[in-house]
Amino acid sequence: MKGDEKRVTARRLRREDFATKGGKPPAPEDMATGHRASLTRFRPPRGSGRGDTGFALPAVIAVGAAVAALTGTWFESALTESRRTRALSDRLIAFHAADAALVACTVRLLRGSASYLPERDSHAEPDAWRRLPALTLAEAFAPFAEWPPAVQPPRCLIEAWRGAGPADARAYLVTARGVGTHGASVVWLQSQVAIRDGRIVAQRWRRVAAMQ
Repeated sequence: MKGDEKRVTARRLRREDFATKGGKPPAPEDMATGHRASLTRFRPPRGSGRGDTGFALPAVIAVGAAVAALTGTWFESALTESRRTRALSDRLIAFHAADAALVACTVRLLRGSASYLPERDSHAEPDAWRRLPALTLAEAFAPFAEWPPAVQPPRCLIEAWRGAGPADARAYLVTARGVGTHGASVVWLQSQVAIRDGRIVAQRWRRVAAMQ
C-alpha cells in the first residue's frame, strides 16, 4: 500500500509541475514518436563501417606499392649516379697523371736527358707505343716515382720521327700513359714535338682513345 501511494503521489506532482509551467504531460504517442526520431537521428550512415574498410584497403596497398616502386627507382638512379661519379673521378686521376708525365718527359727531352727510340727509315708515324702494352720497352720510363692515389705512376715513351717537323728541326712523338685508382682506368696522351737548338718550334697535342 505504501508503494502505491508513493507512485500516485509522484504522478500527481508531475501533473502539477506541468500545470504550473503551463504545459501538458506528453501523450504516449508523442513519446513513441520522439523515441523513433532519436533512433533515426543516431542511426549510422549507410556505407560506413565494414564497406569503407573494403574500399580503403586496396587504396592503401596501391599507395604502398607506388611508394615502394618510387623508392626502388630512386635507389637505382642514386646507385648509377654514384658509379658514374666514381668512374669520372678515376678517369680524371688517370688524365692528370698522363698530362703531367707528358710535360715532364718533354722537358727531359729538351734538356737532352731523356732516352728515346731512334728514327726509322720511313717517314711513317712511329708506332712502338702501340705495339707494346703498358710501355714495357727499355726506353720507356716513369718521370715520377709515384702518383697518389693512382695504382701505379705514369710512364712515357719518346720516339724520333723522321721528316715530321720543319726544316733543320728534329721531330719526336712523346706518348704518356696514366692510370687511375683501378687498373681499368687508363688514359693515353701524345705530343708531336719539333725541336731546334734546344727550343720547341712546333708542337701538337692529342688524346688517344680506346687504348689499354
